Amino acid sequence: MRHPKTSYEKVGYERVASIARWFSIPTVCVLCHHSHPHSMAICEPCAQLFPILENPCQYCSQPLPNNDFLICGECLGKKPAFDRVMTGYRFEEPLRTLLHEFKYKNGLHLRPALVELMMQAFDSQAALADCVMPIPLHSKRIQQRGFNQAAELAKRLALKLNIPYDARICKKMTNTSPQVGLSAEERRKNLRHSFSAKPSSYEYVLLIDDLITTGSTANEMAKVLKKQGVQRVDLWCCARA
Repeated sequence: MRHPKTSYEKVGYERVASIARWFSIPTVCVLCHHSHPHSMAICEPCAQLFPILENPCQYCSQPLPNNDFLICGECLGKKPAFDRVMTGYRFEEPLRTLLHEFKYKNGLHLRPALVELMMQAFDSQAALADCVMPIPLHSKRIQQRGFNQAAELAKRLALKLNIPYDARICKKMTNTSPQVGLSAEERRKNLRHSFSAKPSSYEYVLLIDDLITTGSTANEMAKVLKKQGVQRVDLWCCARA
């Protein structure tokens, strides 16, 4: 009798990490390639190099020159559909390299380290959320990449926080062109009417993605969720570009 398949997450990375801890095998940092005594893929000295996000806009987390007035000009002109962005870092080296490895080079072994980075932005407000929900990818994009990076982060965060995970409510209906290289206006047009959402009982959703650039994706998602009765949508991600 064949046993059902078990996820890579359970029998792959975690088993190797457990064995490494049992025999006190040092971990090699994926950034500096030096060994260190902890189980994370990144050593503490490299983690200290991640650029902290300072003076973020209270809505979109765009970094501002000072903390005199923490609302950027764009959000002052038109508040986004999402309520805030939860992140503590800027999308600069060496965090940029880490996120590219995770997203484009099948770096699933980096999930625990990225989740720990995201947890630094977690607060008492977010603890009231009804569910953790990843930004969805179109099925063709998932076939090309092999996985949805937002879903991989969301699953671990939901498990860690004991908050329900839901990837069924929202769908990416249109296989839109890649956002890389597009202006903010082009991104908005590219994503318009590309998401759909089903009615749900959720009032507060934590929307998960690896990165926020212009906020166009999160904005479209928040719009469709709020049309279905969700009252609050916060975007939670690793970094702010």
